[in-house]
Amino acid sequence: MTAPIRMPIRIKRVLTKTALARQHDRALAGKLTRRIPAIPWEKFDRSKYPDAALKLAAHAQTKLALGEYGAVELFAHLASAMSLLGVPFDLVAAAARTPSDEIRHADYAMRAAKLLSGGDVDITIDAEAVTKRWAKPIDQEWLDHIMLELCAVSETLSCALLSSCMERAKDPVMHALFSGIVSDEVHHARLGWYYFAWRAPQWTRAEQQRVADRGGQILVRLEKQFWHGRDAEPKARKAARALGVLESEGQRATVRAVMEDEIVPALDALGLGASHAWRIRARGA
Repeated sequence: MTAPIRMPIRIKRVLTKTALARQHDRALAGKLTRRIPAIPWEKFDRSKYPDAALKLAAHAQTKLALGEYGAVELFAHLASAMSLLGVPFDLVAAAARTPSDEIRHADYAMRAAKLLSGGDVDITIDAEAVTKRWAKPIDQEWLDHIMLELCAVSETLSCALLSSCMERAKDPVMHALFSGIVSDEVHHARLGWYYFAWRAPQWTRAEQQRVADRGGQILVRLEKQFWHGRDAEPKARKAARALGVLESEGQRATVRAVMEDEIVPALDALGLGASHAWRIRARGA
C-alpha cells in the first residue's frame, strides 16, 4: 500500500485521453445537456395487480432506494478522494455529478415503493458501516480498489440488472422509472472504466498484481451473491414481471451475461486475469 496523503498535492489541469474528456469539454461549453425523463406517476393503478406481485415489487423498490441513497454518500466521497489525489478533471467532474443522479433515483424508488405498497415506506442507513468504509488512509491504490469494486464491477452489474427489470416492466410507470435510472447508470458504470483507461498504464507490476488479487476476491464470490431473485407464486408471476420484478432464473442469466460479455473481458484487457477467477467462482445458492 502506498503512503497516505501527508503533503500538499500539486494539481494540474489534466484530462484523460478518453471520450469522457470530450464530454467534459462539451459540458463546459454548454453543449451537453441531459434531459431528465418525466415519470407518469398518476397513471399507476394498484387495482390491476394481485397483492403478491405488489408486495414483491414494493420490496424490490425499497431495496433499490436503499442502494441508491447509499450511493449518494459513496460518490461524494469518491469525488473528494479523486480531487485530493489529483485525478484528471473530467473524472472528478463525472464523479461529482453522480450524487445528484443517485438521490433522484432514491426518490424515484421511494415514491414507487409507496405506490406499490399503498402506504409510507422508509429505509435504514447503517452509519457505522459507512464510517468504517472510509477509515483507511486515502491513497491511489486505495482508490484503485474502490473504483474496481464499486464502479467498474458493481455499477456495470447494476446497469445490466436494472436493464433486465426495464425489459420486463410493461407497467408504464415502472418502465419509465427503470428507463430513467438505466440512462444514468450507464454513465456511472463507464466512469470506472474511464478511470482504469487512465490509471492502468501507470501501474507498477506489484500494484497491478494487488488490483488483480482484489478483483479475483470479488469475482469468485459474485455469482453466488446474486443466485436468488424474487420469485412470485405462479398466479402472480405475470403481474410481478409487468412491474419489473426480476426472477431468480433471469437474474442469474443477466449476471452471467454481463460478466462474461463485458466485465471479465474488460478486466482481462487491463491485465488483471479476471477470467481465471471467474472460471473457479463459487456457484449455486
